[in-house]
Amino acid sequence: MQQPAPSIRSLFNRREWLIVSIIILATLAVTAIPYLYAYRGAPDTMHFMGITFNIPDHFQYFSWLRESQDQFLVANKLTPEPSAALLFNFLWWTLGRIQVLTGIPYDGLFQITRLLAGAFVMSAIYFFCGVVFTSRAKRMTAFLVAVFGAGLGWLLVVEKTLRHLPDVNSPFAIYTAEPNTFFTVLAFPHFAIAAGLIVLIFSVVLLGQMRKSMRLAWLAAGLSLLLGVQHSYDMFIIYPVIGLYALFVWLRDRKFPMYLFKLGVIVVLVSMWPALQAFYITQADAVWKGVLSQFDNAGAWTPAPWLLPILMGLSWLLAIWALDIRTPFKDRDDKHLFIMAWFLSHFILVYIPLNFQIHLLSGWQIITGVLATIGLYTRVLPLLRKYLPKMQPRRLTQLATAALVVVVIPTNLYILAWRFLDMRQAWQNYEGRTAENRYFIQTGEYDALQFLNATVTGDDVVLASLDIGQFVPALTGARAFLAHWAQTLDFYGKRDMVSAFFNSATDDAERQRILSEYHVTYVVFSPEEKRLGDYNPAAASYLTEVYNADAVSIFKVNPPASGS
Repeated sequence: MQQPAPSIRSLFNRREWLIVSIIILATLAVTAIPYLYAYRGAPDTMHFMGITFNIPDHFQYFSWLRESQDQFLVANKLTPEPSAALLFNFLWWTLGRIQVLTGIPYDGLFQITRLLAGAFVMSAIYFFCGVVFTSRAKRMTAFLVAVFGAGLGWLLVVEKTLRHLPDVNSPFAIYTAEPNTFFTVLAFPHFAIAAGLIVLIFSVVLLGQMRKSMRLAWLAAGLSLLLGVQHSYDMFIIYPVIGLYALFVWLRDRKFPMYLFKLGVIVVLVSMWPALQAFYITQADAVWKGVLSQFDNAGAWTPAPWLLPILMGLSWLLAIWALDIRTPFKDRDDKHLFIMAWFLSHFILVYIPLNFQIHLLSGWQIITGVLATIGLYTRVLPLLRKYLPKMQPRRLTQLATAALVVVVIPTNLYILAWRFLDMRQAWQNYEGRTAENRYFIQTGEYDALQFLNATVTGDDVVLASLDIGQFVPALTGARAFLAHWAQTLDFYGKRDMVSAFFNSATDDAERQRILSEYHVTYVVFSPEEKRLGDYNPAAASYLTEVYNADAVSIFKVNPPASGS
C-alpha cells in the first residue's frame, strides 16, 4: 500500500532535533579529543602535522588547497614533471579561497571543515531517517546505527593480539572509511561531505517520487552537481540507484515510471559535466593520465565478498535478514522499493572493475542502518516476544534497540582508542614510522620546510625522501621529486632514485643525471635522508648549502648540474 509523503513539519520536530543536535555535538567533541591530544601531548622537538590518518592523501588535498588560493584550475605538484593546470575540486578550491581571506592555516581549516562536515552528514542521515520512518523511535535507532555502527574488525584485532601477528589480517576490513560514518567524521571530512550529499540526494529523490514534484527533481540535480564537483566518482552510486529504483517502480506499477525517468534525465544532464571533465584531464595531459594509471599502487580494493561481513558488521547481516523477498512488488510502497534499490545496488557497484571501486562503499552504512532497524522490528522483536512473553513490549523494544546499538559500536571504539596509541607511538618511535603515518616531523624539519616556503617558486623541484617530500607541495608550493604513491609519476622508480641518490655507492655522474633530467633545484638533507645512506652532499661541487639548522641542511643545485 502506498504511503503518503511525510510533511515537512513531521521531519522537523523541535524536541527531536534538539536531541539529535546534542548527539551530533557530543560526537564532534569526542572526535576532537585525539587532535587535542596530539597537539598538546607531543614533545617540543616534534611538530604535529594536523592529521590522524592517511598523511599522503591529505597532503595531496592540501596541495590542491594551496594552489587554489590564486588559481581556478590547478596542476599536479606532487611530481617533478610539469603538468597542465586542469584539476578543479570545489571543496579544496573553496577552502583555498577562504584561506586567502582569513589567513587560517591548513590544519585549522581542516578542523573547521571536519566539524562542519560531521554535523552535515549526521544531520542529513537523520533527515533521511525522517523521510523513511514515521516512528521517531525507529528513525532514532536507524540514525544511531548508521552513525556509530561499524564492522566486526575488532575480531581481527583480537586475532592479532592472541596470535602475536605483526599486523591484522585484511586491514581494509577495518580501516576502510567510506562505509563508516564515525570514521569519516573523525578523519575524512571530504568523505563525510560526500556521504552527506549522497543521502540528501536520495532523500530528495524519494520525496520527489512520493510527491511527483519537479522542483525536487531539479533540487536532486543541483545536489548531484555539487557532489560531482567534489567527488565525481560518486556519481557511479547516484545514477545506478535511481535507475534500479525506477525499474522496481516500473515492475510494481506495470507502467513506465515517467516521473523518475524525467528526474533521472535531469540529474544526469545537470551533474555529468564534472565526471566528463575528470575523464578529459586523464586524456589531455600525460602527467594526469599517468597518475590515473598508478591508482593500483595503493592496493585499495573492496575487500573480498567473504570479508564483507567483517567490514560491514552485524547491522549489515541484520539488514540482509530484513530483506523481504516474498512480498509481491505490487504490495510494496515507494519507500520499500527505494530502500531495496539503494541497498542491493552496492553489491554490484563495489566490485565493478574500476580502480576506485572501494570508494563506492560510501553511504552503504546509512541504508544498512535503516534496513537493520526494519530487521529489528520485523525479525528480532517477534522472536524475543515469543521467548520472553512476560516482558513488557515497550521495555523489550528499548532493550533490543540498546543492544543493537551497543553490538555495532566496538570497532569504532577501537579506531578511536587506537588514534591515541598511534599518536603516542608516532612521536616515541619516530624513526620507525613509515611515510604514511608520519603524523609528526621533527621541529627542525618543519622549520626547514618553512625556509623553503619563503625561498622557492612554483617551478622549483625539491628532492627529498618520501617522509619529507610528501609535505613539500602543500607547505612550500614547489614541485616534489617524490611525494605520493599515485600523484608522483613512476613512483617506485623515483623512490629507488632517491635511495640511490643518498647512497655513497652511487657515483656523482648518476646523481647529476637525476638532478639534470628532472630539473631539481633544491635537495633536502634531514635525518630522514641520512637514514637512506651515508652520502655527504656538503662535499659535492654541484650543490651549495643555503640552509643549516637543527641537523637539517638544504642545498641549492648549481646551474650546470640542473640543466639550466
